[in-house]
Amino acid sequence: MSVNTSAVALGRMFGDTLQEARKAARRPDGRAVRQVDVAKALKRGTRDRYSRLERGRAWPEPDEWETICQVLNMSRETRARLEALIEAGREIADPWWREFEDEIPESLLQLVANEDAAQRITACAANVLPALLQTKGYAKALTAGLAGSVLTPLVVERSVELRRNRRRIFDKPNPATVEFIFSEAALRQRIGGKDVMLEQLDSLIEDGARRAVSIRVVPFTAPVPSTHVLHLLEFAGADDKPITAFDSITGMNFQKRPKEVREHRYYIEAMRSQALSHLESIALIKTIKKEMSSA
Repeated sequence: MSVNTSAVALGRMFGDTLQEARKAARRPDGRAVRQVDVAKALKRGTRDRYSRLERGRAWPEPDEWETICQVLNMSRETRARLEALIEAGREIADPWWREFEDEIPESLLQLVANEDAAQRITACAANVLPALLQTKGYAKALTAGLAGSVLTPLVVERSVELRRNRRRIFDKPNPATVEFIFSEAALRQRIGGKDVMLEQLDSLIEDGARRAVSIRVVPFTAPVPSTHVLHLLEFAGADDKPITAFDSITGMNFQKRPKEVREHRYYIEAMRSQALSHLESIALIKTIKKEMSSA
């Protein structure tokens, strides 16, 4: 992902450089400067605000920046580099997902940022549909059913809103090539009830006809099932290595090491070899819709 095309990437570079400057700084007693030391200088009760700066999740206000430079006794060279990043970051419109950063796990937002930058996306799922294909009704029923006991109704709504906004990648001027591979079970499980599921099946048929996506269903007749929720994200730049991401209960886990990415590719290829073609998959979805409508 190019650091010149995303405020998120610029923020990450700024945060890493700021953290390096703090770790190199020393207090008058010779000890290393801690985040809490900077927070106190900023007259903050906790280190949360400053921590967000070091994580590249916010840009400092002018008065904050002067204080930070003084506390870190920042060199002219480091200060100039950081200020160039601040200026560049502020000139780029914040990506739409920043409004969710205090509500949604950071690892999920990292997935969203990588989706936005990817040239090719392969999403594998098992008994539920990939998030990028989910309708609002389906996503809400799924989220509330699985996590409604620990999430407030507002958080459920925001989670669904984020999921739906991720579909913006389909409408970009040069959208990524996206392939979805999932089990037939995801089509037959009545998430949210019959009406919600019929709407979802209609949406899949429409996506398959109108969008540049490939929908591949692993049928019940396949000798092996689809078992993992896995994303492979590939980028245009020669230096941008592919990333795999997979769901866990606490968030998304990412893998960039070539060996692990290669093993994940093996799984994707195995599922692809078991799956129906795009046209066969759409035909199956239409058949299931007809069966469900008459049931």
